Amino acid sequence: MRRMIFARAILIGVIVAAAGHSKTAIADAGASWRLAEDSLATDIRAEEKHTKEVLASSNIVSDFTGLINKHFKSSPDRKLEDIKVILGSGRNPYVNIDANEIFLPYGYLTYAIKSHAELEESGEAALSRALDTVEYSLYHLFGHLVAKDNSSDSDDTAEAVASWLMIKGFTNGGEQWFADADAFGRASQLMDGPPEDYWHEHSLYKLRQQTINCWILGSAPERYGNLFKSVRGTALELQQRTKRCIDEWNTLDLQLKSMLQDNLKTDSILLTK
Repeated sequence: MRRMIFARAILIGVIVAAAGHSKTAIADAGASWRLAEDSLATDIRAEEKHTKEVLASSNIVSDFTGLINKHFKSSPDRKLEDIKVILGSGRNPYVNIDANEIFLPYGYLTYAIKSHAELEESGEAALSRALDTVEYSLYHLFGHLVAKDNSSDSDDTAEAVASWLMIKGFTNGGEQWFADADAFGRASQLMDGPPEDYWHEHSLYKLRQQTINCWILGSAPERYGNLFKSVRGTALELQQRTKRCIDEWNTLDLQLKSMLQDNLKTDSILLTK
């Protein structure tokens, strides 16, 4: 699932590299899951024209819809049969619970690129980190949709659903989720937008990011231990930390399988340990 970045130029205040991702058509989302272009997104700003192409052709959305199609089903309690991921104009992502819609604006990717351009040494790195930021937001918004609540009160539930789905759903999900959460967390600390900005409402607090990292480590300590080599402590402290994270991951796994049992297909690997 790790995205491939190739050289190309995008001009949005600063010059950054564009993505030549392996192209996946938006219509590839299968069954009753649909990706739809926003019918109102015909008059986007010039600086968003390139980001529209990059976001539409990246595999972020197609990976997500493929994952949902593969593992999820609808139920009377959670009607997930017609989730729509809409790419369109605007700046802030949001989820419409009643309509089963997740909205990803081109302007949000533009904003993320500009923010990461201040943090990264190269434009290509800034773009890669910006796409990680968008991906983090997509899975977080799906968590709100599952929770049937788009308020900040359900952020903990959304975070749990998003983390569990990414870590268990992909072969390299732990590495990708670590990159996504780190990118979102770093960019959100800039906080240079208005009070109603998405990042002000969903900034990744240090404690929340530590919880996410603990879930990643606990899901496969031998595999993901290298991601956390810089963590200070004695051998015993690190061993105790790993044991605690294994327990926290197992608790999360049991909770999510219980919460979503009616919405997971019987052959889904998400139901396995």
